[in-house]
Amino acid sequence: MAPKIDIQAIQTELQGIASLMTEVTRLMSPQTWQGGSAASFTTDLQGHNRSLSRMMHQVMKTASELNHAPLVLATPEIPRTNPPSGTPGVASVSPTALERLETALHYAADGLPPHGRRIRTLLHGHDSGTRQCDRSAAWCREQASRMRTRIRYAHAENQADPTLLVSGGGLSKVPDVERFGSKELADLGTLQGKAFARNLKDPNAATPQLLKEIAATLRENAKNRTYTNNFFTSVPAGSIGKLAYTLHQRSGKPLSADDKRLLGDIGTALAALSRQKNTRHTINQALGPIGSDLPGQALLVGLSAPNVKWSSSVLVDMAKAALRWRQKYPSYGITETIPGKAGDKQTAVLNERSGRWWEAWGLGGSIHSGDPKQLSEYDPALNVLGRIALQKDTTAARTLAATELEKAFTIKDAEKAKPLTWLTRGIGGTYASLLVAPDWPDSGTAAGAVIKLATTPGQGHENEAATNAAAIMQSVAWWNDKGRPLVNTFLTRNNARDPFGILPRQSGRPGWMTHTRQYDAELGTGLTSGLLQTARMYIPVFGLASIVTGGTGSVRTDAATGHRYVSLGGSEIQNFLRTFANDKKAWALLAYDAQRYRVQLYAHGFRTGLIEDATTRAGYLEGSLIRAYLKELTEREKITQKEYDDAKTKLGILRDLVGSTISATPAGEAPLLSETYGVGTGIALENVKYKEFDKQMEAINEKNSDYGNQLYVDLVRGYAANHGGHTGNREIDAIIRKSQLTEADRNAVQNWATEKPFAISSEKEGRSMTGLSLIDRTVTSVNNNAPPPK
Repeated sequence: MAPKIDIQAIQTELQGIASLMTEVTRLMSPQTWQGGSAASFTTDLQGHNRSLSRMMHQVMKTASELNHAPLVLATPEIPRTNPPSGTPGVASVSPTALERLETALHYAADGLPPHGRRIRTLLHGHDSGTRQCDRSAAWCREQASRMRTRIRYAHAENQADPTLLVSGGGLSKVPDVERFGSKELADLGTLQGKAFARNLKDPNAATPQLLKEIAATLRENAKNRTYTNNFFTSVPAGSIGKLAYTLHQRSGKPLSADDKRLLGDIGTALAALSRQKNTRHTINQALGPIGSDLPGQALLVGLSAPNVKWSSSVLVDMAKAALRWRQKYPSYGITETIPGKAGDKQTAVLNERSGRWWEAWGLGGSIHSGDPKQLSEYDPALNVLGRIALQKDTTAARTLAATELEKAFTIKDAEKAKPLTWLTRGIGGTYASLLVAPDWPDSGTAAGAVIKLATTPGQGHENEAATNAAAIMQSVAWWNDKGRPLVNTFLTRNNARDPFGILPRQSGRPGWMTHTRQYDAELGTGLTSGLLQTARMYIPVFGLASIVTGGTGSVRTDAATGHRYVSLGGSEIQNFLRTFANDKKAWALLAYDAQRYRVQLYAHGFRTGLIEDATTRAGYLEGSLIRAYLKELTEREKITQKEYDDAKTKLGILRDLVGSTISATPAGEAPLLSETYGVGTGIALENVKYKEFDKQMEAINEKNSDYGNQLYVDLVRGYAANHGGHTGNREIDAIIRKSQLTEADRNAVQNWATEKPFAISSEKEGRSMTGLSLIDRTVTSVNNNAPPPK
């Protein structure tokens, strides 16, 4: 026997359907909407009502048949629609009534499908036309969306010119076609711009809702150039740039979540428009002079949608202004305690001569109040540099770093720079120097990412990237050599304190930083991460830098790799490299990269006959690493022989450690036998914890990291790389393909290579040198840049 159908439950579901559509029908009246496409809407609504009514009758009939019983309950009814009025083309609407109709349409769109599904279940799978619920729901949802556009237009029109509402008898006239077209959307942009301007000047009770409407329209149409251009050209000049501060002034409090959403939506539309052709004038007009309203202008950048890119030129101008701004307005306070006139103690602020900018934004009333995280959210430089990094904008990063500083910010002589200057910037003639500072609230993560982008050699921009890298290396070198000790003395002498904890301190860093000087201000870990990436991209520059000569400052092309770089002096290189000496993982990567490059140098030397030049460069590179390590980790001016030997041994151990983390590769494809030089070992150490790193170092037998025989191994690998991966000795070929060599392996290579005559020029000339002579030349060059103790 078939299960009985619950007629009462079915009628309840049908009553729900009728109620939803009855409400839509009731609200669609001449007092809500007349003219335009109101007639078309009414006709469609009546059509759906009829279809749903037929469906309901069919459902009740099916239920009766399945129960084999006559119907005793009436089928719910949907009333007829009100007859439309008005003239086609232009509609008159009541925004308030239209919003109620929109809400009823949304309820119907959400409610009809579940009713249909439940009826099918009650009928044990019989359809009986219930799919009409889905079709009517889709129509309601589409109409609700169109209704919202009409509402926005009406609100904007009413706010832009209230006299139109009075003359229209309480109804707003809106261009109302079946589908809201591009012209109407463009007109809406103009109206909303005017309404925005009026409400900024004279806010009223409707202002918050209007701003939400404008934000939503901007969010939905951010890629429509005509709409966004009309909106931003209709607002008062500079009002968008001032918007964040205007919102704060109205509430007297920090920006709310709603404020930030509004700024984000407007910023997103502005970003999309900035990437269109010939729109810079509109952008400038909306923002006002870039730099005149910070942090507000930068908040538009920071809060905009992450998936919508800004124009590189706008970001560059904004970043320049933000970097200049932070020289005057730091996001922290450096204080000192001094004796007062009455014998008491007073606190003096050392670095806020222009005032505490955050007080004007309600973020704290004194140097000891305020949330550092909150201050960072408002920091213009972090917002703009963070966006450049987020969208991986190499064009913006390169251009920013390469732009010459204005005279007011140029410091040519590092000796004359004051301690407070060193806290907020490096020394140099371009904006690259303003990226190098110890006081970044985010530990320099954003600045480090921009540095990496600015120095990445893209096609056609190799010279610019190399020049940026040189400027940054010089700035960092001056900081390590001049600025850091000067700042340390200043902070120690004045008993200065950093209440917000902005400045990174070595004493507070992880325990792996052993045997290091305790400077009060160090470059942050985020910044040094970016600097490390730059160093690894420009290893060849370290091979040309001699401690006894200065660099030429000219762009050169490395013959061994084809990479371009700018010639720098040995002292500059060594002071730059000191940045990484306390970080074992960073130092391991540099050591390993240097070894890879050394093999390439030897290979190029054998291939071209310039092996003497290759040995010189290989030695200069190794010497700079040794000397930088010693300068950073040794307190005394004079070093002992043991310290010198330990520095060389440490390089070997670190290289072995990196090699041990790289899995064995097929014959002929060993990492140190590759034909091209590149940066590719970082991933191997990223997930290695420092405690584990130290354990691995201890596990490596120092005898297996003998400095001298490692040079022989690299020489032989270079020779093999120039001969298809072969040396002519199968045993030696097998050894040099290994990622990690034992003591016996290294000894075997050294024994084979010591007296082997390596051809260093054309075979006709027959000129050759033994491995012993070549390694001796390399060691001589090492000693040039890192003189051993006498």
